[in-house]
Amino acid sequence: MKKSFLLLTFILTLVLCFGAYLISGEQGYLSRNVMIPGIIILAIISILSFLVSERSLLHDNPNRFVRGVMASTFLKFFLCILSVGILLFSLKQKLHKPDLFALMGVYMIYSIVEAWILSQAARKKNASKS
Repeated sequence: MKKSFLLLTFILTLVLCFGAYLISGEQGYLSRNVMIPGIIILAIISILSFLVSERSLLHDNPNRFVRGVMASTFLKFFLCILSVGILLFSLKQKLHKPDLFALMGVYMIYSIVEAWILSQAARKKNASKS
């Protein structure tokens, strides 16, 4: 599962970066200097979150998996808030709000992919137990 998630995240990151590059031109709706690094940072955050959740999936105790998913969600929220804070303090008054909303959409895409892969792994683990 780890290899498929990493491959899917890598491909998704390339597609999202290419899409952000095309949409954010000179007269585009988004800023390249915010969107492309933001997409890469969100990919890294998603990979870290997945690794925490997957490590807890390997244990037999189902409570440990729930705690691992909660810890990875907390880690993801904290790192996203930290990233947005760094963005806000570095740009000061030049914040382009559509960039922030677009990155929230990218966050949702990565979260959906992560939850989908983790739910498949959990189902396979439960099927192998039976």
